[in-house]
Formats: sequence, structure tokens, C-alpha cells
Amino acid sequence: MNITKSIAPMLFTVFIPFWLALAISPLYRDIWIAENIILITCLYFLITGYTRFHFTNTSYYLIFSFCILQTIGAHYSYAEVPLGFWAADIFDLNRNHFDRLVHFAFGFLIVLPFKEVFARFATFANKKTEYFVLIIIFIGIGECYEIIEWWYSILFEQDIQENAFLGSQGDIWDAEKDVLLSGIGAWLYLYFFTKVKGDHC
Repeated sequence: MNITKSIAPMLFTVFIPFWLALAISPLYRDIWIAENIILITCLYFLITGYTRFHFTNTSYYLIFSFCILQTIGAHYSYAEVPLGFWAADIFDLNRNHFDRLVHFAFGFLIVLPFKEVFARFATFANKKTEYFVLIIIFIGIGECYEIIEWWYSILFEQDIQENAFLGSQGDIWDAEKDVLLSGIGAWLYLYFFTKVKGDHC
């Protein structure tokens, strides 16, 4: 019997020093704390549930990749990540799009782990229904995150630090675009990487 060894412990060992390095002198400490509450909570459930539920190594790689992006965004604040400014200069963009990248990456990188959980604990009539539910879930999670950003900005950002946490960068449709990108990311991954022959979503 060929059992593939889980890559999760190795990825976690790599991630912790990276996270600790970016925990030093973040641009906005309060925003760093707020962003990491979500990350640490998710990692807690991932670690405590490890003995009961193993994801595939592909899922662990995808989760690791998203955590790297999230950690970078938390350190600089999404609207001020240097990579985003560099891309804006290169492609003549009018804003830092790193936040949009992370919203898209959330759907694209995290939908497979959700799908694997569903495969164990839920039953669907067909793949179309499963994919539809997954995409709606990611749109819903994206909406919840935007509400959290809104509440945080109202409660804690007195001058809103130029929307450092909200990260709208002057775009009145920023929240809607972010939510849409989460859904598109999930759909694209499902369509190109998990589509079963004969299914069309």
C-alpha cells in the first residue's frame, strides 16, 4: 500500500520563521494584529484537526501559498505592499492591486481544501451542485470579510489611516470587486483543476 507522506509539517516549519520575521515592525501594528487574528484562528483549527483529518499535499501547498500572501499583506497592509506598487509602476495601474490578488488567491488557493472537506462530510446530487455551493460559500466568506473590514474601520481607525485596513484606495466599489474576485478564483480552480470529465461548470 503506497501512502504519500504529508508535507504539512515541513511547510509549517518553513512558514513559522517567515511569519516571525514579518511580525517584526509591521507598518501598522494594530492592523497586523487584526489580520493575524483570522490567520492564527484558521491555523489553530488546521493544526488541532490534523490528527483527525489530513488534506492532500496539493491542498497543503495551496494553503501554505495563501498564508504567505496573507502574512505579507498583514505586514505592510494590503494597500501598501511594495510588490503592488512595483506592479502598478510597471503596468501603469492607478492603484496597488495586491489586495485584489489576495482576494482572488483566497478563492483560487483555498477552494480545494474546502472541496476535500465536503468530499468527506457532505453529499451532492452532482458536481455542478457541489461547485455552485463552493463558489457561493467563497462569495459569502468574501462578503463577511468585507463587513469585518468595515466594522474595524468604523470602530478603530479614527482617521481611518487613509483606509489602511479597509484598503479601498478611493474605489467605492472595492468591496464588491473583492468579493467577486474570491468567487472567480474559486470557479477558475474548480473549472481547470478539479473538473471531472463530462462535467461543465
